Amino acid sequence: MNLLLLHGFTSHPVLTLGPLPQVLREAGFQVSQPALPGHGTRPEDLLKVRWQDWLETARAFYRELPEPRGVVGLSMGALLSAHLAAETPTQALVALAPAMALKHPLAPLAPFLAWLIPRFPGPDSIQDPELKRQNPNYPYFPTRALLQLLALMRRTPGILPRVKANALVIEAGRDKVVAPEGVRSYHALLGSQKKDYLVFPESGHDLLLDRDREAVAQVVRDWLIANSNRLQ
Repeated sequence: MNLLLLHGFTSHPVLTLGPLPQVLREAGFQVSQPALPGHGTRPEDLLKVRWQDWLETARAFYRELPEPRGVVGLSMGALLSAHLAAETPTQALVALAPAMALKHPLAPLAPFLAWLIPRFPGPDSIQDPELKRQNPNYPYFPTRALLQLLALMRRTPGILPRVKANALVIEAGRDKVVAPEGVRSYHALLGSQKKDYLVFPESGHDLLLDRDREAVAQVVRDWLIANSNRLQ
């Protein structure tokens, strides 16, 4: 199977997925790991981007993959992954900590706070203290850029019932970024006949950068292998 891997909002486009790309390649999967617009450069570049740019970039890379294909997304990437799976033939969807609901109480007020608070610090997404110091993601982001993530969040629940691909949704038990009820809602709304749900109770939002990163990568690999075998 050919897989598209999509990172999250403010994430480093390569490093934030930790060991997963290599684990998948070693298992025989072909992996595409694009940088979404505004990422991998500097936080201010997010101000030039609309949520549609993220989706169009994901679509372009997904179209390049030969079938059979699947999509794996982290946080914002899980929202984009659902849009792709809803509109394109897809054999597998893996959603890691999908950003359906944000925990920060000021997040919904971003449209009104952008001029007063021009930027926010990067989210507290890793629990392990040593690994947190190695966080490769943006250290801050422009408040106005959050409006695009919020817009994508609003448009995602309506497309989830159109997803028919087999799906795996993973919740981070110590997630300080997204609310668990949002992750569960994502899973509940999926139109997939087969959809699995797992929790890593000791992990922060960046599941593939935290203490259980190797175990998370192996679970995703094993689920994808089992799913491929089931579809043959």
